[in-house]
Order: sequence, then structure tokens, then C-alpha cells
Amino acid sequence: MNYDLIISDFDGTLLRRDDTISPRTVKAIKEFTALGGIFGLSSGRAFSSLRLRLGELGLSGSFPVLCCQGAMSRDSESGELLYQIPMPKESAVEFLRKAENMGLMCQFYTADKVYAPSLNERNEYYFKHNRIVPEEVGKASEFAEKNDFRILKALAIIEPNEREKMLSEFAGIRGVKSFASHPMLIEAVSQSAGKGNGLKSVCKTLGINLARSVALGDELNDVEMIEAAGLGVAMGNAVNEAKRVADCVTADCDADGVAKVIEKVVSGEL
Repeated sequence: MNYDLIISDFDGTLLRRDDTISPRTVKAIKEFTALGGIFGLSSGRAFSSLRLRLGELGLSGSFPVLCCQGAMSRDSESGELLYQIPMPKESAVEFLRKAENMGLMCQFYTADKVYAPSLNERNEYYFKHNRIVPEEVGKASEFAEKNDFRILKALAIIEPNEREKMLSEFAGIRGVKSFASHPMLIEAVSQSAGKGNGLKSVCKTLGINLARSVALGDELNDVEMIEAAGLGVAMGNAVNEAKRVADCVTADCDADGVAKVIEKVVSGEL
């Protein structure tokens, strides 16, 4: 095979819109790993959220799970923390305060927990979809400021038609990068984090040449990972920004787009 590592985004890429993973994709992953390839995940989700789903992928053993937009990686089997890249605390607090001042629901992540002001109708779907329960802390910016946390990611829930406006509102916070990961989500991580840097860190840890890596994604937060990989792949349902930087575009997430790429890697076609 021409590639040793395949890293896939989760939502909108590996995961279909009905919240399932196709049998064809599971089969392709098993074929790739049986030949010695390493398959891993890269997501904005918390590790606990991703770990719940690994059985559905047919994955076992030890492999990297990049979470919180590349700000942390854990071993899938042991849960061992491989690395974490926290945001500057004052920058995380500034992000949260901006969100609160605009009346947005916000939350922040550490290596083991997610903290939110409260669980209500504005964020209930997010937590249900991610299968995690946050710790309710009242005003998030104040709680973050007065506690000694290593904050990996901050997030604000927005209205879909305000995406560009909110990207502008959150731009310029020192020491962090802000981006949209979904029409209703604006996220921020350390300037040194992000999925592209996460992919580079994993390759370095595993001793794999970056040129022999494949990355698949669909959203704005996947762009730098797609650019960094030896083979960058955008999904058929990807945003135009991801398609523009990709080496190739595969099928939609509902049409086995990930499986089709893996099958071509296994056969040597890619």
C-alpha cells in the first residue's frame, strides 16, 4: 500500500447522517488494518464521546484518537493521554465572555470533562448527539477564570444564518484559532492545536512519514488536516473550502465515501 495511516473526521465523514456507520466502511477499515495500516479518528468531540462509538467501527487494539479539534490525543484502548495542547487561559475566558455577552450558549472542555452553564433546550441536542453529560457550572467564563483548568477547547452555539458574522466576531483572540465546525458551532483551540497539527503530531509519534498519511473530512475545521496529509480527501458533502484544497473528492458520507477511499488504498489504486 502507498499509505500507512488513514485519519478520518467523524461527523459528516465516517458517520452517516442517520448516526450510523455503514457495514461496508467497517469492512474496509478491517481490510486496511489487517494489512498493517493504522486507522484513526480526528474530531472536535470529547474522547469519551468517541470512545463510546469505537465498537461500531469494528476497531480494537491501540490506535490514536485525536479529539477536541486536535488539542488532545488519547490511546483508544488504554485511554492514555498522548498529548494535550491547552489554550491560553485568558484567551479561553475571553472567548466564553464574548459568547455570553452576545447571549450565546457556550461551553469548554478539559481532558476529562465538559463544562456548560446549564443543560437546557439550547444545548440539549448537542449533548444527546455526543452522548455526554456536562458539568453544570453557571456562568462559564467566571467558572473558568477562577479555577485552575487546562482548557483544550471552547465552543459557542450559534444560529446557522449567522456563521460568517460570528466567525468575524470571534476572530482576533490572541493565541487561539477560531473556526466553524458545523453551521451552528463556532469553536476555538490553541494556535498550536487544530487538526492539521494533530495529524503531524500523530505521524511523528508513530514514526510515519506525513507523505504516507491520508486525511478525510467535510468541514472548515478539516481544511488544514486535508492540506497537511499526503493524500487529502474531501467528502462529496464537504464545504467548498475543503474541496478546493483536497487532492481528490470522494462520495457523500451517506454513499460510503470513506469506504471507497480505503478500498482504493488497499488495492493500490491510490
